[in-house]
Amino acid sequence: MKQIIHSFLYGSAVWAACTVSQEVKAGGIPVSTTEDGDAVSPNIVCVVCEDIGPWLHCFGDSVAVTPTIDALAAEGIRYTSIYGTVGVSAPSRAALITGMYPTHINANYMHTQGGQIARPPAVTGYDIVLPEGIKCYTELLRAAGYYCTNNPKTDYQFLPPLTAWDECGRQAHWRNRPKGMPFFAIFNTLASHEQKVWESAKDTLYVSPDDVVLPPYYPEDSIVRRDIAVMYSNIYRMDCFVRQMIDELRAAGEWDNTILIFYSDNGGPLPRQKREITEVGTHIPLIIRYPDGRLAGSIDDGLRSVIDIPPTILSLAGGKPPPPIHGSFPGKAFAGKYASPSRRYVFAARDRMDKCYDQQGGVRDRRYRYICNYTPNQPGYQPVGFRLNMPMMRRMLQLHEEGALDENQESWFVWPRPREEFYDLEKDPHEMCNLINDPAYRKYIDRLRKVYRQWERKYWQCRPLTEPEIVQTMWPDGVQPLVSAPQIVQKGGQVKLECSTPGVSYAYQLNGRGRNGEKHWNLYVEPFVVHKGDRVAVQAFRVGYKKSEIVDFLIEH
Repeated sequence: MKQIIHSFLYGSAVWAACTVSQEVKAGGIPVSTTEDGDAVSPNIVCVVCEDIGPWLHCFGDSVAVTPTIDALAAEGIRYTSIYGTVGVSAPSRAALITGMYPTHINANYMHTQGGQIARPPAVTGYDIVLPEGIKCYTELLRAAGYYCTNNPKTDYQFLPPLTAWDECGRQAHWRNRPKGMPFFAIFNTLASHEQKVWESAKDTLYVSPDDVVLPPYYPEDSIVRRDIAVMYSNIYRMDCFVRQMIDELRAAGEWDNTILIFYSDNGGPLPRQKREITEVGTHIPLIIRYPDGRLAGSIDDGLRSVIDIPPTILSLAGGKPPPPIHGSFPGKAFAGKYASPSRRYVFAARDRMDKCYDQQGGVRDRRYRYICNYTPNQPGYQPVGFRLNMPMMRRMLQLHEEGALDENQESWFVWPRPREEFYDLEKDPHEMCNLINDPAYRKYIDRLRKVYRQWERKYWQCRPLTEPEIVQTMWPDGVQPLVSAPQIVQKGGQVKLECSTPGVSYAYQLNGRGRNGEKHWNLYVEPFVVHKGDRVAVQAFRVGYKKSEIVDFLIEH
């Protein structure tokens, strides 16, 4: 029997993305019940792909070959107007794990961790430090009784703390949970990632280059056509991965109690798509399939943001998210018990991409997009080294140097750019015609500019600072802060964990074991029972800090 979740056990300081309406009940919660009539928490599985817009047959793409995802859409609900906060993976995944705008938590620069190859010499590797009270939303699911796994990618701009997941890595799987526990699992696939466009260049094509449709910003060229065909072929391979995940659930008898969510981390992988905050850079597909068939084949076209995905998952799990901390958390559930109405606006911003700085911010409503360029004295094209591996990128540069591109194709390379851009997406879906100086659109421009400035003041307060200055605020003098050693307070046969470092989470083992064996660590939620002779091992974590030492306590009375 599945574990019954009566309430979330964590306090309001645990989770960041929790601004939800308690009045709207759209969607409900697809759960079963026990013999006593109590609700049983559904399993939730997220299949996350990379670098695709809504280029799936079920979203209206005539070229895509996606039979599995099409069938999933027929059984679920398609969200056709959901947008990322940035057009690239790592900042986007910071948003997806915290429910926060990356600009608000200093996560909007690409590749803050790891080796120096992807950063300017002045910026050494660092983990972002989350403000006190902001943690991975999966901690709240764990506290509610879910067994949480991630396989394998994280890329959050920080190392995931031990408290975020029961399991994280290539072997992590919902199958490993203790019997009877509901599970939350994320499976990531690289099949459609940007790099697969050149890595899969010699693999079987499932789409003919002759069949692809060229947007106006691409030249008619055989190399360009082939790379786009490779991209579509990779989307088919991604579709096969989705099938594998579904087959595993069916084989284990879990399909009929599992909500499956499919989405991408950001928009398209190709030049003038990935890393941009335009339509093709931020528009993503998302499907939710409920096990009881509700909403099958339906469409939700309301504006949504990727920061809404964490509160949505919590809402689907049946737990009421805690109230916002400091009044600043913007996520809104769009499904489940605590679903909220759609947004009027969605926001995006861009900072450094690998070694290239290009700062932009923008807002979109149902029809229009406004963009502010903070570095107009450079072209939209930036020489990101990773992207130069793509044959069509090299070909476009060659044609640019030869003067062989038309006005639309050349516009990406032109500088200086205007300080502001404005597009009518209904008339100009490829964002080719900048209307910022068109008097016919003045009232719409003024409205979106005002809305954007309000968002900027609230969620991008660090924007005037350079990246090294921002790092200095988190890692003074380049030194990573350290979590102090945790302590235990024993009272009445229970122990309470404490730490002098604010905003920490605790992982612990009792007598060398967690709930699921010797390698597992429990998430500390509330005081727990101990007996004389027990040993309690504790480690404390705060995102961006160096984790504490492991402290081993012997219960002596």
